[in-house]
Amino acid sequence: MLTYDSLVKQLDERVEALFPQQVMDRSRKDCGGFVSPGYGMVGGSQIGSVQVLGFAWLSEGSRYYGDGEILERLILAAQYCRHARRPSGLFDLVTTDWDSGPYTAFLVQALAPMVRAARLSELDGASAVAEEWGEIIQVTGPPMATGGFNTPNHRWVLVGALAQALDLFPELDLMPAIESYLAETIDINPDGEYTERSTGVYNAICNRSLRLAAEMLDRPELLDPVRCNLDTSYHLLHADGSVVTSLSSRQDNGTHVVPHGMVDSYYTLARIDRNGFYASVADWLAGFDGAGLAWSLEPFLTHPEWRVDDLPREPLVENYRKFYSTSGVWRARQGKMSATAATGITTPFSLKYGEATLNGNYNTI
Repeated sequence: MLTYDSLVKQLDERVEALFPQQVMDRSRKDCGGFVSPGYGMVGGSQIGSVQVLGFAWLSEGSRYYGDGEILERLILAAQYCRHARRPSGLFDLVTTDWDSGPYTAFLVQALAPMVRAARLSELDGASAVAEEWGEIIQVTGPPMATGGFNTPNHRWVLVGALAQALDLFPELDLMPAIESYLAETIDINPDGEYTERSTGVYNAICNRSLRLAAEMLDRPELLDPVRCNLDTSYHLLHADGSVVTSLSSRQDNGTHVVPHGMVDSYYTLARIDRNGFYASVADWLAGFDGAGLAWSLEPFLTHPEWRVDDLPREPLVENYRKFYSTSGVWRARQGKMSATAATGITTPFSLKYGEATLNGNYNTI
């Protein structure tokens, strides 16, 4: 079962693994940054690394709760971020996107819960964490509001980040940009599919962004598309926790993915709605390796009262047939066996039983 204590224990293991990756030599320009193992340089791992350190430092029960070394590392990381940011106030996704509003919005989404929790914390050094990282979020607000976006999910990442920045800094003039994005209406069809149909990556990001915006802006109606997608997403899961990815138009197409990134939204909506079905899906997905940390812990950091688990659970249905007429998708599951048929894709039929998968592909060339 998904619990605060189990997530904190898993997070602690990740903290220890991050220590060798952070540059602590104060004579270096990249001091405070985290070296990405995949690139051998400071850059791509910055957001997630700081989120892990910050969440552990602020989470009671963590062996790093209020730890002095973690505090030092968080302050150095903030100093590095100020060194790395562009004159515009935005940051680079060093692999593909420079001076990027959307990438900066991902950063703000991840770090705003830490700043909010630090403002409420009585830990020694909490005000320094709130001020150091709050300044970074504050500076990003205006350029994010005018920076545009690249892909459909980015508009909701920006809305979520702008809403978080506005919650922390009400003096920022960000509502016109938020209203402009929301006026475009949310790109989800009646079957619960977002435009990118990205079951392995971007569904989770859209859901998270909209639920964050709903809370920060006090607009509960923004949770309706999240519920719609969560309902459909369960019926696209196989018995091993992996999800149908043949529908996706993004990089997760055809990959084997357990959508850990959905845990935080399933759990948050379970709490808001007292929904035992969502709670059970969150439990199930959190039981697979990965658990979506540190985002899985965010609901408990933002809502400490949720650390005592009094949610009801409902048994998950493992035998069903579903037809999504707008999307042209048919799904059936019977225990360990599940089948998918769909129109408009190059894998119109697939069958999965345990570890065995049969795909019916056709080549359009």
